[in-house]
Amino acid sequence: MPEQGQTHGSVRRPQAHDARAGRSFPQTGIPTPVASAPAAVPQASGTSGFAPQTSGTSGFAPQAVGAPQGAPTQFTPAFQRFVDAGPSMPAPGAVQYPQVAPQAVHTWALPTTAKKLPVFEASVVGAGLALMLVGMYSYLAASGPFIGLFLTIVCLVPLCIIILFLQFVDRFEPEPWWTKIAAFLWGGGVAIFFAGLSNALGGAFVAGATGDASIASASTAVVFAPIGEELLKALAVVVIVVARRNQISSPLDGLVYAGFSAAGFLVVEDFEYFLKALADGVFARTFFIRVFMGVFGHVMYTTCTGWAIGWAVTRARSAAAGIGAVFFGYFIAVSLHGLWNSMGYIAGSTQGYYVLYAVLQVPIFVCWLVFVGLAIRRERRDTAAGLIPYVHQGWVLASEVQMVCDPAMRRNALTWISGGGPAAKRSLKNFMYALASLGLDQVVMNVRGPEPGRIQSTRETLQQATEERRRFLGLMGMG
Repeated sequence: MPEQGQTHGSVRRPQAHDARAGRSFPQTGIPTPVASAPAAVPQASGTSGFAPQTSGTSGFAPQAVGAPQGAPTQFTPAFQRFVDAGPSMPAPGAVQYPQVAPQAVHTWALPTTAKKLPVFEASVVGAGLALMLVGMYSYLAASGPFIGLFLTIVCLVPLCIIILFLQFVDRFEPEPWWTKIAAFLWGGGVAIFFAGLSNALGGAFVAGATGDASIASASTAVVFAPIGEELLKALAVVVIVVARRNQISSPLDGLVYAGFSAAGFLVVEDFEYFLKALADGVFARTFFIRVFMGVFGHVMYTTCTGWAIGWAVTRARSAAAGIGAVFFGYFIAVSLHGLWNSMGYIAGSTQGYYVLYAVLQVPIFVCWLVFVGLAIRRERRDTAAGLIPYVHQGWVLASEVQMVCDPAMRRNALTWISGGGPAAKRSLKNFMYALASLGLDQVVMNVRGPEPGRIQSTRETLQQATEERRRFLGLMGMG
């Protein structure tokens, strides 16, 4: 039973105002409004609430036109069970939610704010690009223009694989491109520059202490490199959390930013390894190991820390739990990185190396993929839970929640909207992204308490969702 003051994940039987709906998407079963949503952009001032302009109803849904009874406010049984497994949310009257109806006066006008330039992202991009060029200069000078161009093209192969994977992971509530580019260049510039320094210092220390260059080389690869590189790559997520706190709304966001930082690190390191492999005559073997066997290595390690940072700032109920999670994620990242680097020393032969890879690395990689899949599912479930109070208030239809959080419904909706042209499809995507952001932000505030900046952000996002809904319905001739 939900605690007093909490709303259960399930959607109630429609009340009188809930049953106003319209037709369904052809062959999708997703009920949609037939007329345009009311002018939900607030127009008066004086309250802390944020309510849609409605004509005698608290819901967005327009007058019903032959809709089956209960269609707009019922989830499919499978999706209902999915939502019920999510966290309980505060009752709709909680401070972070907009009010169902005006309280003291009618609705207020959201002030128009000037768009801010991405100064933080531009600064990180500039610094990262500069340090990347500094680090790459010696390699480019040594390789010459033709080999440099060839290696650049070769390095694009693993990079494209990684970026496509991260974009797939980030598809439900995508992070801003500027910030992802900043994370990428942090990894490829800042992290790899200082990692080179820390590795050199660590190797020199061991060489001086032992007088054995082979021990120094092994220590650098197995100990110093994992410790320093994983710390420096993960710092990209920490910097983004500090500068863009309200952009982080789930552990998956931390995972994605960490993945982009690792991708930047990977592409520069690949260039270095491929250049050395060409000089040593082992390019084909190096390419096979780094692209086919270990392409996800850096991403897998760093995302362990990135996910933990995202969890700490969005789901941890205490500072101790958050700090503990980050250290545990970092420990896993360092351990996995050290294990990969140590395989060449443990195996003793090429055949032994491949056996170790099959026995150790393949199961680890499969476990990581399962973990990422569960993180994606958890984000969709949390999104649905965070949107339930909006359904009860009438801001969002239950069918819209399922459209956002159910991959099959999402695909069907995008297929349907394609008939309205690129503008309609883009508007529907923006609508779904806005709803996903709303749901996740509410889960964050349910755990950590209402945050003024995030409340303001959700009000702006709610206004955006309303406008996008009106736009794509109009383009489909349903407005």
